[in-house]
Amino acid sequence: MKKILLIMGLMIISAITVYSAEVIYSNIFINKFLHCLPSKGSFTYMDANGNNTTVQMGLHGWKDGICRYTETVQTADNTTTYNCNLAREQVNELVSAMKSDPTGEGIAKQTWNRFKKIPEVCTTSQN
Repeated sequence: MKKILLIMGLMIISAITVYSAEVIYSNIFINKFLHCLPSKGSFTYMDANGNNTTVQMGLHGWKDGICRYTETVQTADNTTTYNCNLAREQVNELVSAMKSDPTGEGIAKQTWNRFKKIPEVCTTSQN
C-alpha cells in the first residue's frame, strides 16, 4: 500500500513538473507585463524538426502612455526582432490572453501574432 501511494505521489509530482516546464508566461511575468515594469526573460524550445529556438523578451517601461516591448526570436539560421509599442488596451488584451494560455500555444500566440502584424504597433527586423 505504501509503495502504491509513493508511486502515485511521484507520478503527480512528475506531472506538475512537466506542466511547469511548459509555462512561458508565469504569473510574475504577466504582472510585470500588466504594469509594463522593466524586465527581461528568455526561454528555449524545440520545434517539431528538433531545431532549437530561443526567445528573449524585454519590457522597457511606459513612455508617453505606450508600453515598450522587444522580442528577439533566434533560430540556427535566422534572427527576428520585434519592437512593439503597446497601448494600455493592447497590454490588457495580451495579459488576458497570457493568463488564459500561459503555455503560449493558443490564444496568447494568436493575440501576439495579430499585434506583430500591425506596423503601427510592432516593427520587425531580420538578420
